[in-house]
Amino acid sequence: MTEATPARHGPVDVEGRTRRPFSEHRAMARAYPGGRMTLGAIAPLEGYRGAVPSLAGHTELIQQAERAGFASVWVRDVPLLDPYFGDAGQVFDPWVYLGHLGACTGSITLGTASIALPLRHPLHTAKAASTVDRLSGGRLLLGVATGDRLIGFPAFGQDSETRDERFPESLAYFRAVLEQRFPEVDSPLGRTHGTDLLPKPVYGRIPVLMRGRGGQDIDWIAENTDGRLSYTPPFQQQAANIRAWRALTGGDSAETGSVFKPYAQATALDLSENPLALPSRIHQGYSVGRSPFLEMLLAWQEIGVDQLMLNFKQSRRPVSEVIDELAEYVLPHFPPGVPVTDEEKPLVKVGEAA
Repeated sequence: MTEATPARHGPVDVEGRTRRPFSEHRAMARAYPGGRMTLGAIAPLEGYRGAVPSLAGHTELIQQAERAGFASVWVRDVPLLDPYFGDAGQVFDPWVYLGHLGACTGSITLGTASIALPLRHPLHTAKAASTVDRLSGGRLLLGVATGDRLIGFPAFGQDSETRDERFPESLAYFRAVLEQRFPEVDSPLGRTHGTDLLPKPVYGRIPVLMRGRGGQDIDWIAENTDGRLSYTPPFQQQAANIRAWRALTGGDSAETGSVFKPYAQATALDLSENPLALPSRIHQGYSVGRSPFLEMLLAWQEIGVDQLMLNFKQSRRPVSEVIDELAEYVLPHFPPGVPVTDEEKPLVKVGEAA
């Protein structure tokens, strides 16, 4: 274990009677320190052909990534294998897997990229998310989306055609039951009266980051979520996307005093054995040597990418070797943010200003 692993003894504040200030959120601070970029890793940390990974040494690879200086690890929500989609993700249920990883790591931010929010009832999502958040000491970031593997919706008795409409309803329900005590919810998805969902999150709420648009207006996303998760469009297009996002969310928080809402980018990486190999495009990313890759990272940082989330599926080298090379030559340029320790953070009683 490393850094501030949550205490194993003593009472757990499951009712959320006290909380840490959201402005000092542990997972956000490590993943998005603001003003510079960090690196994240998308599970599984493995290069493989076909749809299904081997998962050999999957826990040890994530522990290696934590030691190397990756700021976060991201798991995906893939309930059913669609052989035509070509990627089963990390295979495991994301919530069970995050619980396992929370116990096997001590500091790395744990993220979902992304939970298909309309696919499940928001109460189930809220219960699982808040449980992982509590057990990991407040390390969870919730990436959300409407879901793009449409073949799985009928198995859940859901209509994929209405998922964009259900998304804001699901998010509102999710936030109400997590962020309020005994909330009165009257939603098309259900009603609550005289009940409360436990446990409450460590910091009062769980950061929600939107992947894609999910059929929503970008102004709505800027107002109702805590950040963006993007793919890798052409460089100039990404620069324009980030400028637009900053304009909607208040720009540089240090200058404007606004709440910082990060912009992250997922990129596939096949790191060449030749450190000078020039970049060539692969699906959703690049095959490249470490020296040109470092130049690319610095350019992405310059346009405002707050985290580059690396997907290793197309790696032709063992990912353990790639992590070691990144740890020596690349990651020192993009260290994770340093969260304030739990001992240093003031506790805020519910009802007082955070």
